[in-house]
Amino acid sequence: MMVIHTRYYHDVAILSVDGRLDAVSGPRFEQAVNEQIGAGYSRLVADLKKVAYLNSMGIKVLIKATRQTRQHGGDFRIANAKAHVKHALHLAGADSLIKMYPNVVGATASYFPGSIGGEVGDEA
Repeated sequence: MMVIHTRYYHDVAILSVDGRLDAVSGPRFEQAVNEQIGAGYSRLVADLKKVAYLNSMGIKVLIKATRQTRQHGGDFRIANAKAHVKHALHLAGADSLIKMYPNVVGATASYFPGSIGGEVGDEA
């Protein structure tokens, strides 16, 4: 079972995901993304700190969320991904499409000009 908790910082919706992100739970995540876009939030951060499992369907849902938010003038960021989640995203090539950050603060700050939050791997 997956639980999604949503909070907001200005015009950024932060979706904290707890559980598995797979074929069973993917539609629920998609629904949560669609609800945020429908409510006018096109800049999203997915906090994956508590994602225990991610498979190809979960990756597909994350890529779809990225495309949807961009179509609405926003973007999609991933924060707090554990090593196994980052590895799965890398193997699928999704890490070249979706910006990943070490924490929610950095991911959220990246939406604001002059922010100091860096992407995972940035040495600046």
